[in-house]
Amino acid sequence: MSNAMSNQYPIAVSLTTKDIKKSLAFYRDTLGFELKESWPDPQNPLWASLLLDRQSVMIGALMPPDQVDKMCRGDAEAGKFMKTLAERLETNRPGVGIYTYIQVPDIDAYHKKITAKGLKVPAPKTQFYGIREVCLEDPDGYGYIFYTQVKLESCSSCGMPLTEAKPGQMYCGYCADDAGKLKPYEVVLEGTVKGYFMGMQNMARPDAEKAAREHLSRMPAWAGRK
Repeated sequence: MSNAMSNQYPIAVSLTTKDIKKSLAFYRDTLGFELKESWPDPQNPLWASLLLDRQSVMIGALMPPDQVDKMCRGDAEAGKFMKTLAERLETNRPGVGIYTYIQVPDIDAYHKKITAKGLKVPAPKTQFYGIREVCLEDPDGYGYIFYTQVKLESCSSCGMPLTEAKPGQMYCGYCADDAGKLKPYEVVLEGTVKGYFMGMQNMARPDAEKAAREHLSRMPAWAGRK
C-alpha cells in the first residue's frame, strides 16, 4: 500500500466501505475506474486503490470494532482511535455532507456510458461556475460530482458576453484581476455604473447606480445583493 500515494494525483481520497467487494465492482465495472492495487488479493480484498484519469479513490473494508486491536498490533492509542471510528461507521451513514469532485474529458459521454450500465443518475447540468456536472453516490452513500469544465456564454458577475473565454472561466476582464480572481463588489459596481449605465446608456449618476445595483443582484456572483 505504500506505493498508492507515490505519484501526485490530482485528487486522492480514502474511504471505508461496508461491503468492499460490492464497492470495488461499482467503481471498476460501472464508473470505469482501473484497479491498480489490492491487498491481500483482488478476489478477497481488504483494501484497494483505483484510478480514473490519474484521480485516485482508495477503499478499505470496515473492520468490526472488536477486531481492531488485532490489526493495531499492540498500539493501544491507535487501537482506541480506530475502534472509535469503526463503531461510528457501524451506526452512522458514511460521507454525509461530503462530495468529491472527479474530472472527466466529456461529462455527457461519461453520463451516457454509466447510465448504459444501469446506473440511474440525473442528466448533466451546466453550472454558472464553469463546469457541467453529474452528481451520484456509491453503494455506501459517499457522494461524487463528476464534471467537465465548459465555456460559459456570459460573465457570472456582470453578464457581459465571454466571447474569448477559456473553459471554466467565470468572469470577464472587467470583473476579474490579472489572476482571474473576482474583484470586490464595490469595484465591479462602480465600473458598471460608469462604464455601462452612465457611459453607454447616458443615465444620470443616481439612476445609473440604482440600475447597476439591480442588474448585479440578478447575476450569479452577486445574487440577491443590492
